[in-house]
Amino acid sequence: MRRLISPSRSAVFPTRAVSVLTALAGALVAALVFAPGMLATRGRDSGLADRNNLVDDLCDAFIGYWHSGKEQYSPDLERVVDYWFRYNVVKGLIASVLLIVLVALGSLLWRTFLRDGGPGRVRRIALVAAGVSVVWFALFALWTAVASLQGAAAPFASILPLLGDASNGALADTVDQIKQQLTDSTGGSERTRPALEGIVSDYVRFHVVREIAAVPIAFAFMGASVMSWNTFARKGSTDRRTRRVLVSFAVSSTVFSLFFILIFVVNRATAADPNPGLLNFFNGSW
Repeated sequence: MRRLISPSRSAVFPTRAVSVLTALAGALVAALVFAPGMLATRGRDSGLADRNNLVDDLCDAFIGYWHSGKEQYSPDLERVVDYWFRYNVVKGLIASVLLIVLVALGSLLWRTFLRDGGPGRVRRIALVAAGVSVVWFALFALWTAVASLQGAAAPFASILPLLGDASNGALADTVDQIKQQLTDSTGGSERTRPALEGIVSDYVRFHVVREIAAVPIAFAFMGASVMSWNTFARKGSTDRRTRRVLVSFAVSSTVFSLFFILIFVVNRATAADPNPGLLNFFNGSW
């Protein structure tokens, strides 16, 4: 009789849904690592999927672009930049789908944790650990999606950090010339090369995109924080588990909203005055 009154709590655990979402998330993580390079290549760009080839081709193309004296990309640089654009589009789409799956999985796990009023300390700890892990993976997916959006909007600026992996004497000379041009242009003592104007404009676009993307994300976290605090205030003092979870979500959402506000402020300042940031970039802050 007691068994009929107190059924096993594992019977209400959404095993199938959690298993499907977990498997889907795992497949998307693997796709995030391997798919962008493969799907972004086409025809003669197939070698760019290899990182070493990509760095070498970028290095040679960048040096040629700088010495061309033109703001318009050279054919070699345009080929690399187009590949990087496609790479980021694919990566951003995968990251966005992964984020949706992780939000659904996390919501399912936390709802299960809050409904689970039966015995089983280990089970509850496992649910909390799984829920927290999914939240962190979701934040990673969100950051990856934003970074990919930047990469697609400003592919030239976003691929430049790969130059830090190159070991080329000609590249070092080119970077020295760029740094001198940036220093001179900051002081207003010399007209900049058209190629530098192309670098600066894409660098500005890169930060403007991050600045714009930070705004709705900050508002979303702010809204989640307000909703969590309001729900917390309506909950009775006896529902301690739910209140603890709501406080955790409210505080975390507040912290993340402040973080993205900071990202907005920093990127707005950089976009308004790009030369110092770009100079630091070429000084080694890849």
